[in-house]
Amino acid sequence: MTSTDAPTSEHADEIISDEVRVKRQKVELPEGMSKNAWKKLQKQKKWDEQKTEYREMKKNKRRVAKKKKAEKKLQGWVDPRKPIPSSQSPSGVRVIMDCEFDELMSDKEIVSLSTQISRSYAAKRRADYEVGLTISSFNKRLKERFDKSVSHYPQWKNIKFEENNSLSELLPKDQAELSKYVYLTADTENEIEDLQESHTYIIGGIVDKNRHKELCLKKAKDLGLQVARLPIGKYIQMNSRHVLATSHVYEIMCMWFEQNKDWEKAFNLVLPPRKLKKNDVSGTDGAGNDTGSDDNSEESDADVGADNPGSTSEDQQKTNDIGCD
Repeated sequence: MTSTDAPTSEHADEIISDEVRVKRQKVELPEGMSKNAWKKLQKQKKWDEQKTEYREMKKNKRRVAKKKKAEKKLQGWVDPRKPIPSSQSPSGVRVIMDCEFDELMSDKEIVSLSTQISRSYAAKRRADYEVGLTISSFNKRLKERFDKSVSHYPQWKNIKFEENNSLSELLPKDQAELSKYVYLTADTENEIEDLQESHTYIIGGIVDKNRHKELCLKKAKDLGLQVARLPIGKYIQMNSRHVLATSHVYEIMCMWFEQNKDWEKAFNLVLPPRKLKKNDVSGTDGAGNDTGSDDNSEESDADVGADNPGSTSEDQQKTNDIGCD
């Protein structure tokens, strides 16, 4: 290109793509709407336009995976997942997932929470010991999510969904009985040595990326509950802050019984390798256990629905932080 061929400033716009030009245009925001809110709205509109195609693609992907799995079984392949036991031994321990935080989460975070609950139920079914599971405040968007995408959940066995009861309404009035209820939170120095029989342990069900500091600790104090954390720092060293997904906490509790009450084995069997520092189980300061991080839980609903051919659950998104800081 000669100097005479070079584009002049007057013709600069002619070589800018339509896409770039549109991006440079100043958007007139609706009255009372922030720029971030407008961006979120545009993302939601784009998703609404594409979700039918996306879901069909995911259905086809699941069909192909199911077919491949069937072919593998014919060739002698064995499913590596632990089989569902014919019976479970009583643990004497119960867990309540406190989901009374709907207004503090986005729609995406509600999806993540539903995935965590589904994964916990999958772990419950395969556990050798029965660890009771109750979901309190199962209403609003969380219930809507289950009704829409995990619609077979009413068929789940040995799990309670308390639609009309919050945590406070499930607590006993008698102080002696109330002393057997423990809220698990990262924001305490009190570490659990053993899961005690006849005790109920409460896990905060909120996906918030640590936005709401000490939320569960404050709630526990308001309700007059004891607080504690799992003894992570004593047994393993993690790559990041000692926060776990809700499902991880429940799985670890189930695994503790199966591993002859050995915390170290339970942690190492449940936690993803990426969370652990290699060749080091010396432990650190033990920050706690009640918020979650990017738990790989895509298989959870498929796992739960394995015995329910009519399942219509969507492919799950990866989780964000779950629990309470």
